[in-house]
Amino acid sequence: MVRTLVSRLREFGLADGLFYLCDRALLRLTGRHLLFRYAFVAQPVPRQPLLPAHRGRNLEIRKLESGDPALGALDVEECVARHRFGQGAVCFGVFKAGRPIGCIWPCLGPFEEDEVRCRYEPEPAGKASWDLGVYLLPEERGGIALARLWDAANAYLASHGIAWTLSRISVANQRSLIAHLRLGARRIATATYLVLGRFQLMVASTPPGFHCAFSPTNRPTLRLHAPEDNPSITGTRATLS
Repeated sequence: MVRTLVSRLREFGLADGLFYLCDRALLRLTGRHLLFRYAFVAQPVPRQPLLPAHRGRNLEIRKLESGDPALGALDVEECVARHRFGQGAVCFGVFKAGRPIGCIWPCLGPFEEDEVRCRYEPEPAGKASWDLGVYLLPEERGGIALARLWDAANAYLASHGIAWTLSRISVANQRSLIAHLRLGARRIATATYLVLGRFQLMVASTPPGFHCAFSPTNRPTLRLHAPEDNPSITGTRATLS
């Protein structure tokens, strides 16, 4: 027990590690997640592709529309897809030999969270956007498919003048957080939520900082600011996972 505690604290850090342990304890007691803690990251949109032109030619990138069967093959539920498309998000899928193996969802405007009650507003408007739903089939992780997805998303965002793309990552998902950091992302804020039925408590490192609500229609807005500088990231390659 003590060894597990020390291991988790070393892996996640003190604050994230304590959250992880509390979340797992509550999950065992209640059978469901009551605690949610997110790291918000800002990732620069590079001017150059992550992959050289000759790599990934066996992978096809396709923009997916609502109702596309590829979404179901990637475990995107119909209600989730409707929620994302309804907010202006677009979906790019990556295919190998005609089979969908992953997807990514860039969104140019604000986004209403679907796991907890919160609205995220990337700032400055017109220069910062949102992304979510980065997913690869387990057997495809560790290859170059992720870079191909990001190249498609970055090209789309750059064409709209976006310099930074922001996202939230569960602190329990250290693999995803590390992958974003390898792409030049910076951790800009955190927020922790306690959800008990209609009741939700939020504590965040960015304004409003604290929010308590008993109604599903009452939700906070987090205005998340991208860094002012925008380095051009050009060299990340096969370390993506």
